[in-house]
Amino acid sequence: MRICSGFYRWSQHYGWHFLTKRIDDVAAGLAQAGFVYFEGLLDPLEGEGEWASRWQTALDRHGVRLAGAYVHALVHEPSTQAKTIESIVARARLLLPMGAEFINANPQPIGTRKTDEMLAVQAHGFALLSTALRREGLRLVVHHHLPELVENGRELRHLLEHTCAEDVGLTVDVDWMCRGGQDAEAWIREFASRLEIVELRSSSRGIWDETLGGVEPDCRELAQVLAEVSFNGWLMVELAREEDTPQTLDLVQAHAHSLEYVREIFGKHFQDLA
Repeated sequence: MRICSGFYRWSQHYGWHFLTKRIDDVAAGLAQAGFVYFEGLLDPLEGEGEWASRWQTALDRHGVRLAGAYVHALVHEPSTQAKTIESIVARARLLLPMGAEFINANPQPIGTRKTDEMLAVQAHGFALLSTALRREGLRLVVHHHLPELVENGRELRHLLEHTCAEDVGLTVDVDWMCRGGQDAEAWIREFASRLEIVELRSSSRGIWDETLGGVEPDCRELAQVLAEVSFNGWLMVELAREEDTPQTLDLVQAHAHSLEYVREIFGKHFQDLA
């Protein structure tokens, strides 16, 4: 099992250009915090293939490897599905020299409830995207935020039940599960065979903490559950801040503290934690 840093807190700190104009700062910060692996973001590569070489130069300079990348996937509309898949695959292909292994794709939210027909088209789109990415040597994993968890996880559950484990893996963001009224550990047990990524972020009294180790989730219990299902995927430290999040540490310190916490808690159950 391996640990990587998510991109979101870095993007909050450096802004939209965190993977273009500030990639060297990000890579240096990751290395200083002790991270070997990093999840990037596909969006900055749209029409900007030159940025891929800049990513690789910066990551190589600081000894950081790209684990994979996140993207929104708008595949629930037949008219745009093929174009979306083509765009994602073209950008994902640029990440292969950096060692990328997965694409972490979130179904594109539309601000309202998707119809059953939309969900059927979406599941088919994820299956097609998986096939295209697999040809490039990349694994497709479905990500979620709150919209996919509405109605007891209707959208996320539909996608998982209408694709096969060989095609689409699962990311469980434990914090979003908690905020969405879902039992993350139940989802982990039910879909253990396709669980690829567990995203970790802590909250106290409903507010994001600046590091891991807050009240929710109970990472000690989570580590036990992951050990029970023989999890062997990625643990992703996906920090985030909101208006009332404490600010007592700088960005690197917050990530270093969180990495140490993950190694302490999960290392008790997983001797191969890297």
